Amino acid sequence: MRFTLLGPVRVVTDAADVALGPPQQRGLLALLLLRNTPVPIDDVVDALWGENRPASAHSTVRTYAARLRQVLAGGAAELRRSASGYHLVRNGAGVDVDEFERLAAAARQARRSGDVAAAATALRAALEVWSGPALGGVRAEFAAAQRTRLEESRRAAHEQLFDAELALGRHEAICADLGAAVADRPLDTRLTELWMTALHRCGRTAEALEAFRRLRTELSDQLGIEPGAELQHLHQRLLRGDEAVAVAEVAADPPPARPDQMPLGIRDFTGRRAEVDRLCRVLTEEGGTPVAGITGLGGSGKTTVAVHVAHLLTDHFPDGRIYLDLRARTGRAVSAHEALGSLLRSIRPDSSLPGTTAERSTLWRTLTAGRRMLVVLDDADSSEQVEPLVPACAVMVTAGRRLLRLPAVAWQRLGPLSDQESLDLLGRIAGRQRVAAEPDAARQLVAACSGHALSVRVAAARLLDRPAWTITQIMEQLADDLRQPVVMHEDCKIVDEPIRRAEAGLPAGPAEVFRLAALAASPVRTVAEVTAMTGLPRAEARAALEDLVDAHLVEAVDADTYRYAVLIQAFARRRAEQVEGPDRCRAALAGLGRRLSAVA
Repeated sequence: MRFTLLGPVRVVTDAADVALGPPQQRGLLALLLLRNTPVPIDDVVDALWGENRPASAHSTVRTYAARLRQVLAGGAAELRRSASGYHLVRNGAGVDVDEFERLAAAARQARRSGDVAAAATALRAALEVWSGPALGGVRAEFAAAQRTRLEESRRAAHEQLFDAELALGRHEAICADLGAAVADRPLDTRLTELWMTALHRCGRTAEALEAFRRLRTELSDQLGIEPGAELQHLHQRLLRGDEAVAVAEVAADPPPARPDQMPLGIRDFTGRRAEVDRLCRVLTEEGGTPVAGITGLGGSGKTTVAVHVAHLLTDHFPDGRIYLDLRARTGRAVSAHEALGSLLRSIRPDSSLPGTTAERSTLWRTLTAGRRMLVVLDDADSSEQVEPLVPACAVMVTAGRRLLRLPAVAWQRLGPLSDQESLDLLGRIAGRQRVAAEPDAARQLVAACSGHALSVRVAAARLLDRPAWTITQIMEQLADDLRQPVVMHEDCKIVDEPIRRAEAGLPAGPAEVFRLAALAASPVRTVAEVTAMTGLPRAEARAALEDLVDAHLVEAVDADTYRYAVLIQAFARRRAEQVEGPDRCRAALAGLGRRLSAVA
């Protein structure tokens, strides 16, 4: 059994092609093959439909999965369902994407070692794996981004093959193909540079100069820019009649650097055993390119966990570890163009950088393909920021929310620490003896911190800063701070900040629900109660609460019930008084009272 994704999506057996059903069902198969890890059903729904999901999306996915099991019955691969989601277990079945990536990596290794002929042979074999545009027959939300990624890899392989053939003196054999490639991508400066070189070596220098003129005109008319320095330098050499351009020079690329940029891990890392184990499994799975994601409320420890995992897996990534802070929390996130410059300089510090984001992204994937290297993209802002940065090697992304348009990511949500983990962390920072001396007060303190790692650290720091105070006194001061309309203590402002950022990222409707639904004393709220408090229709109230779950501001208890953490509810109440005003708050509580009386 063999799967093809680089062309029409197919399942090929010794007997014949297997009928795969409608486009969305093909999309489910392609998604599972590309991720090669269990995919939760909610992620499947997001990948297939995005925001336009039908009401029956979950049952439709289950139907597609059942049909695919029948399609695969008797073959090597099997589709399994577990608590972690759907997983297509390959059991030795081949996938053309894996074959293409293996051959492309072999070509890069051969080129680095100076064997240009072997590189060219591997690249030709890699390109022969393709049978048409990627993911043919798939109609799904995730498919466009995946097609772009795969087609960019194909384009990069073509470019590397042209470059290798020129280095081997085969300019006449590839001149026509280069011309056709330039016609397809008239603004691609690297392709034009290769074509000009081939034309010149074929004795067609006038055509090479004309190709430069056309490119410069197109760049000026469409983008208002000039060709890059390297292409202009080639143009000047051709004008001078520099004979060195006509000589093929076979040379190996300098080996990329082995970066090691990971921040130091923290000594008091506590808990998160299940999350760490799952991330390690995702990043060390064989086959494909592992992409792990970590989401959670700011201060939940996303960066800490990512760095901890990176240090645990040091030996698994001998080609290096790169860390890049994308700074979403600052409100001034790093652009993809700037980020790619930093990433490329990490492994090619002395090389010039391409001028466009697309060219930098292609070069980045080219330089990382086939390397056992880990890249951590920390504090990401959006799918648009991260997509060009995803390398052709293992990567971890941390973000406040799942980046829905980022393909093939195994997301790990960081919820609150358990009570015991919070106590352990408090003791490791503030001193175990001090915690053991007041066990009940310590438990109350960490309960007030709601399992929020940053909050526990802030409380422990306050204990360290006040050695003469008891934990009970610290707890009383914290409780008093939380009751104030506006927090005044700097510690509480630090704890509030990630909640404030999460609230600021909400649309207006969910933000209002977040504030008003927190007003009642109980931390638990049903959809019906939120409807009574806000006046929203039931469907809108549920959608708003689900948005709050995605923002890590409430926790889903079941399909109709949601819970606030103590700290977050206290913040939301203060914000309700500030933003909605006393009259609106009283009206919301009155609506809740009528609802509770009606069902009593």
